[in-house]
Amino acid sequence: SLLLQIDCRRFYSNKVYAINEVGTKKMKTSLYFLAGFILLVNSQSVNATEFIVSNSTELLTCINNVQGGDTITLLSGSYGNLIITGKNNNSFVVIRASISATVIFSSINFNNCSYWELIGVEIKPRYTSGADGKNAINLDGSFLTIKNCDINYSDDNSGWTDLEWLARAGNGIVMDGSNLNVLDNTISVVDHGIGCGASNSIVSGNLIANFRGDGIRGLGDDVVYEYNIIKNSFDVDDNHDDGFQSNQPYRGNMQGVGLFDGIFENWLVENNLVITDHWHGISFYGAINCTIINNTVVDNNLTPSPDPWIMVTDHKNGTPSSGVIIRNNISTDYSLTGGYTADHNIEITMSQASAYFVNPTEGIGDYHLIPSSPAIDTGSNLLAPNTDKDGVLRPQGIGFDIGCYEFTGATEVVEENILQTFQLFQNYPNPFNPTTTLSFVIGQSSFVSLKIYDVLGNEIATLVNEEKPVGSYEVEFDASNLTSGVYFYRLQTGSFNQIKKMILLK
Repeated sequence: SLLLQIDCRRFYSNKVYAINEVGTKKMKTSLYFLAGFILLVNSQSVNATEFIVSNSTELLTCINNVQGGDTITLLSGSYGNLIITGKNNNSFVVIRASISATVIFSSINFNNCSYWELIGVEIKPRYTSGADGKNAINLDGSFLTIKNCDINYSDDNSGWTDLEWLARAGNGIVMDGSNLNVLDNTISVVDHGIGCGASNSIVSGNLIANFRGDGIRGLGDDVVYEYNIIKNSFDVDDNHDDGFQSNQPYRGNMQGVGLFDGIFENWLVENNLVITDHWHGISFYGAINCTIINNTVVDNNLTPSPDPWIMVTDHKNGTPSSGVIIRNNISTDYSLTGGYTADHNIEITMSQASAYFVNPTEGIGDYHLIPSSPAIDTGSNLLAPNTDKDGVLRPQGIGFDIGCYEFTGATEVVEENILQTFQLFQNYPNPFNPTTTLSFVIGQSSFVSLKIYDVLGNEIATLVNEEKPVGSYEVEFDASNLTSGVYFYRLQTGSFNQIKKMILLK
């Protein structure tokens, strides 16, 4: 083994090996230049190297010298504004925070770049004025990933006036290009949370809280938005604040899923929980061949008006909607016109909500189904999603349930401490061809099952099926023998059960 160290800069090359076709080990060839030091390592393979850096100068040096497959690990510190322009790799280069490190950037800009991944850092732009129109993260290119990052314009917005919101809070993440992944990030104290004009991309597992504009703006084609939580809008200007839009003293009545400037073709809206004190729960203005299925849309309080609706109506130019399916939803109102099919839906008032849900108490309530809920086993299986909002496989009983949650009996409500103890991450890369890595954390020694399923719920592969000690794990999945499409992977251990979706593109 070989460990190369430059003490004056805490810059290291780890032990690096590649396995050749006959199974022997060969050392990678590399040339590194830093602060006048030149390192030559005898060269014979093309596997990955890890660089450990502690400041922005070292980081930029690494960025200029890395190649596909390498990793840059950041020690604690402030790294300023990161700008990467025109750097196109042939496979992913990972920039990540070291374990337990606090790594802070002022902003992130990938311009005309490909195959970069940023993991586990904080992005904290700070403005006293001029934040309007600024972006904490700008993604422009292809095959770019932002994962497990924390983005905010302030750690505390309590007491802000409307003018302070306008002056100090800019946008979170802006996406342009193709094959971009924005996964499991926390985005708070912002104008618009995520703006996606990219295509063939995934926006999954993000928390967007305390925003003054829209939570998510979806303007690109063939994009998956899933498992995102959007809450706490602040009404400080004339923007119509939406949780999802395609197009506190200042606390606003956030619109839910607002699709106002169609035509919208082939959209699938499923497994959403929308809690709002506004008419627009889920609204399509001009929809063609769209499906709205297994959503729960409820009021944020018990007042009789407004009751959030699921709406399908004409485009603003008068073109009617057509070919729309509305199925297996619970909502406080429906407003449907044009060409549509509506079946297996339930309309309730909030005074009836306690007969359906565990604790229908405004935005902090629990909208899982109770054992006697009329929504259990009364839905249709036609086009219904294979999992619910929690990732629980459908159906759990003799039929599919109505709404975003599937009732699972005693394990219906997952304990908060279990959620904190175990964790399943989004596979990487995603989409993938033909291999991808699945990672998970086990907080206590348990028997662990990790399996792959197709969209019909058929088991494709078992990756893990054994007792595992506490720790973090990564497993590679090879889909060489599978066709392109959507697949699911499920982690089970004790009462913890979580499913995530992945996409194979060949």
